[in-house]
Amino acid sequence: MQIDKNQHIPLYRQVENVLEEKITSGQWSVGEQVPTEQELADHFNISTITVKRAIIELVNKGYLYRQRGKGTFVSGFKKEQNINSFISLTTETNEEHPHQLLEFVVEKAEQGIAEKMNLNHGSKVIKIARLKIENGEPLALEYTFLPYERCSSLGSDEIDNELIYNILKNKFNILLAKAKLFIKPYIVNNEQAELLHISPNTAVFEWERYTYTKQEEIIEYSKFYIRQDKQTYYTEVEF
Repeated sequence: MQIDKNQHIPLYRQVENVLEEKITSGQWSVGEQVPTEQELADHFNISTITVKRAIIELVNKGYLYRQRGKGTFVSGFKKEQNINSFISLTTETNEEHPHQLLEFVVEKAEQGIAEKMNLNHGSKVIKIARLKIENGEPLALEYTFLPYERCSSLGSDEIDNELIYNILKNKFNILLAKAKLFIKPYIVNNEQAELLHISPNTAVFEWERYTYTKQEEIIEYSKFYIRQDKQTYYTEVEF
């Protein structure tokens, strides 16, 4: 592993390229722990700040992931998922949807949530926080808000391993019409990082979803924070 300090390419980018080559060529296998930032800095004879930036770039690209208190590891292959399936209003009834419930409360909607859901001031919402689990690991942190007036009989024991869409349709017979989704990058805070088993300040996908009924009422508002080292999304266009 060598870099050339006389090149015009930034040092962190050279380190990034060298480490990426070791991953893509198979020299570093999936799940293998990579050298520490100090070890890499000593090897390249550069600062740990430069190494840290290269590592962060590779984490953001999905080649590496960091475990708090343990170190940095080579990522496995990401699961590909059609982006349309994430907002689909229909699901297979025999599918399993493992989730871990973190919070289930009825509360007065905060001003921002009330405005997003077009609720009157003082309206109550059901707030649900869950972890989506895949292969025994947390994949996404989910925050969902439902209008209490429409979903008052919902119990916390009904949602651990079920999709919100299925609950709205099967339990409350609500006719769903469409969903609108906004996607952007997001840097997790310490609490979110701990829940997702990633390092603080790691970049994830933030998905913001609005679901509408046939009457153009917003029946669900959710935010999802999805690990980008475990999932990659695509869409297809047919002609």
